[in-house]
Amino acid sequence: MGNAGLGIVTGKSPFDILDRFSCFLNFPFLASMLPFIISPPRMASKANNNVDDPGAFSSREWLRSLCVGKTVTFETRKQGATAGDRVYGLLFMPDPSDKSNTWNLSVESVRRGFCTPKVLGGDVEDPSNDDDGDSVEDYEKALQAAYKEAQASRAGVHADKPLVRKIMNAGDEFEAMTLVEKSKRLCTNGSVTCVIEYVFDGSRFRCIVTDPELESAGLLYGSFTLILAGVACPRVGNPRLNPPTPSEPYAEEARDFVELRLLQRELKITLYGTDKSGVCLVGTIHHPRGNIGVEILKNGLGRISDWTIRMMSPGDVPPLRIAENTAKRSNLKVFESYAPPKLTGASEFMGTVVEVISGDTLLILPSGEVYDDESKLKKVSLASIRAPRAGNERTGKSDEPYASECKDRLRVLTIGKSAKVNIHYEKEIPVGPDQTEKRQFGTISVGKREDVGEVLVAEGLASTQRHRDDDEKSARYDDLVAAESIAKAANKGVHSDSDYKKKTINDLSDPKKAKTHSGSLIRLGNTKAIVDYVFNGSRFKLFVPSENCYITFALSNIRCPQPSPNPGAVSRGQAKAAEPFGDASKRHSRMTVLQRQVEITCTGVTQGGVITGDLFVGTGGQRRDFAIELVASGLATVDQRKIDCKSSSFDMQGYGQYHSKTLYLNLSLIVPLLHRWRSAKDYDRFSDGCTEQ
Repeated sequence: MGNAGLGIVTGKSPFDILDRFSCFLNFPFLASMLPFIISPPRMASKANNNVDDPGAFSSREWLRSLCVGKTVTFETRKQGATAGDRVYGLLFMPDPSDKSNTWNLSVESVRRGFCTPKVLGGDVEDPSNDDDGDSVEDYEKALQAAYKEAQASRAGVHADKPLVRKIMNAGDEFEAMTLVEKSKRLCTNGSVTCVIEYVFDGSRFRCIVTDPELESAGLLYGSFTLILAGVACPRVGNPRLNPPTPSEPYAEEARDFVELRLLQRELKITLYGTDKSGVCLVGTIHHPRGNIGVEILKNGLGRISDWTIRMMSPGDVPPLRIAENTAKRSNLKVFESYAPPKLTGASEFMGTVVEVISGDTLLILPSGEVYDDESKLKKVSLASIRAPRAGNERTGKSDEPYASECKDRLRVLTIGKSAKVNIHYEKEIPVGPDQTEKRQFGTISVGKREDVGEVLVAEGLASTQRHRDDDEKSARYDDLVAAESIAKAANKGVHSDSDYKKKTINDLSDPKKAKTHSGSLIRLGNTKAIVDYVFNGSRFKLFVPSENCYITFALSNIRCPQPSPNPGAVSRGQAKAAEPFGDASKRHSRMTVLQRQVEITCTGVTQGGVITGDLFVGTGGQRRDFAIELVASGLATVDQRKIDCKSSSFDMQGYGQYHSKTLYLNLSLIVPLLHRWRSAKDYDRFSDGCTEQ
């Protein structure tokens, strides 16, 4: 007799066991235990055209359901010269119906017709011989007696028509997506019963469909590759390739971890869809003791897979995130070198949104900062959000669909409002040839809206960013994905199947067009407009919704100093020298009216096609003339040409500048005075006498 021991059947083959001497010897090894002197029917494989020998699958299923995952005892026998790494011996386990008795699994499988002795015939003196006898002679007699019983009862392979199974492979004999659709329609609770036949790595398996509910659909015994939803484990190498590919760190440990818990188990699987090839299926395995994906992540043996987690129900995602974050904080295994993202500034701050640059990027002035320089503004992009990209007229690149709608919606949600910003990560973003800038990405909350990015995604104006598995993401990434799923189901915005029709806006920046349409703009009287761009303190680009046009607009009667030129003008050689207080004037206008809705009254047009008039900001009791505000703030002067008209008995320039100096720019005192002055009859006569030519 050989060695004896205690083990647990893992199911790598019908008689494989994991030796449990490791419990007290700290020396684990995997042993392939094969039955001694018996032969089972051959299972389906490529060698026999994926067709079982008669009764082979029934034989395997009896043994699998009986002992996989159970504790067994074993005895090894003398190995033959051709055994290789295989071990021949006997397996014993308690009788399920009577724990006081012990079964010899080889004898019991022969008795049920699932195996046959390798040597047939021979006299059996006493059929009631102890099956567990130590001698080979007693063992052989027990096999012969069991074999005769199986023949007499026509059990297993001795039946008239034993089961002959033909395996069907996904992608060859049936479409993988067909299995997904049929399982949702025909299977109880939408989950299909399968046996995990093989473990490629910790998150990829080969499965066989054993669910009788799919027999009518012709999918019983279908074979497919399953990708575990939400989890990506390190890949196991392939030594057969030339050159051999090595395993990634912790790949074999992850595979062993999963094999011990899933291999050869019959479990329910919820299928969501397929990969890009349309052959491999993506799904969740339901184990009675818990979620295997959570256990993999919690032990640091895998990462969350972004593309597969999107297929899952939003309610199933949080446990995976919690498990991964726990492993990251503990630096377990694949996260051993993980370090939280380092931020150059505060991770959380309050501020006022000054400008919306694009559908996912804003400029924010932090609370407590004085806006005396453009460097005080923080550029923040919405984390894990991808808005449609705006085009470039100079390069001939057009806007992506819904780019303008997304930007305008973000403008309405945020511009001029107090916002709470939570920074999650930073990235180097290319901004030109061989140039990058470090951009902060975070979640922006305004008022009762916890995440304005989620609003854009839910309305179909933006989509969630596809991250690599090791990329940092928004803390609310799963909520964003859930919102995107709802938008997709409703065919909203960027997810719509209908053709996108871009709204055409008439641009009146051309002098000829401006002069042609100036009459209709003047006749409109007071009308709403949106400040699209600030050239200087008193000159703007406006969008007039009622006329569906862009105009260049300048405040009449005043002049603001020339600000510093922008980099584009400098590179083109069109830069004008900056004047004192020009930048301050422009910053005041940016902070007050940029991208806000204002009210304008057009009074004339210049030779250069610039529409002139008055501009009012605020509503109700806060409504005020922006020209008076600039003059009273000491950021503009009254146009000398208007003063030269001599039609007014008041010196507007001197009045405004005097109060600016003496009252220290106290607008709460100056603006009411100037409002009363501008409403006087003398000012009306002044305006009538100074109409723009």
